[in-house]
Amino acid sequence: MRSPDLERWEALMEMKGKVALVTGANGFVGHYVVKRLLEEGLRVRALVRRPDARAELESMGAETVLGEMTEQRAREEAVRGAQVVVHCAASLSSDLHEARRVNVEATAALAEAARVAGCERFVHISTIAAYQLRNRGGVLDEAAPLNAEGDAYGASKAEGERALSEVAARGLPTVVFRPAVIFGVHPTSFWGSRLPKVVAAGQFPLVDGGETTMGYLHISSLVEAVVRSLRIDEAVGQAFNIVDGHFRLRDYTSFFSADPPPAALAEQVPAFMSFRGSFSTEKAQRVLGLVPRDSFASSMAEITGALSQR
Repeated sequence: MRSPDLERWEALMEMKGKVALVTGANGFVGHYVVKRLLEEGLRVRALVRRPDARAELESMGAETVLGEMTEQRAREEAVRGAQVVVHCAASLSSDLHEARRVNVEATAALAEAARVAGCERFVHISTIAAYQLRNRGGVLDEAAPLNAEGDAYGASKAEGERALSEVAARGLPTVVFRPAVIFGVHPTSFWGSRLPKVVAAGQFPLVDGGETTMGYLHISSLVEAVVRSLRIDEAVGQAFNIVDGHFRLRDYTSFFSADPPPAALAEQVPAFMSFRGSFSTEKAQRVLGLVPRDSFASSMAEITGALSQR
């Protein structure tokens, strides 16, 4: 009988030296994905939008391709010879047209370019915001309905998943991750760097005093999921919730402001802010062996510690 350690070692050997394209590599999630893939022995190629972003990635050991994901030339150059694509880039624009341009149209075009190039695994970082969350409760697993309307980010990410499914049906091996709120330290981390300033300024309204709930994970959990999905064939064709645990929104805002936050109605804020349920991680545990690992307290301690040093 083959041991799990032997199988893991063989999987690692098969990964070493493969070319992995990472989009959004100079952002929060992309940065950590690049770092981990390099540690695993892959040759990492990063698609970057700004010339000034190249130096840091190249100092880490990554190759860089300069260009916009919305440009055909940049897409085709980036995927050429890549066995793996980890698609982290996304638009957070509140303008639906702009959000669709990146999260739907460019995502589908990148996936098609990867299919034509013979990509062996296309890992897409989606979001739990792709679900229909407004005023929802209960436990949501991966079969829950996706958004058809709503805020630009959630609606466009859901549409992007549908577009990716069409490319997958033509032969592209895909894995989709739907992470919840991602905690971690990086200048572009929304929940770890940008939103704390908004909360401190009293500009982050809460529904029902922040008693609504949300899932969270540490960035290390997401990059671990990415690596495991490259080794486990059963992950292909699947979508996974990636969640370490759940928290009340008021427990988050209390770290950055002692004042009561502004009040809002559910219809006035993004859909996730009215959610009162939880996200199932059974599938990620069963297929990927991914056990929730970081607590809300430890994640917040990391974030507040980093902020206090600025």
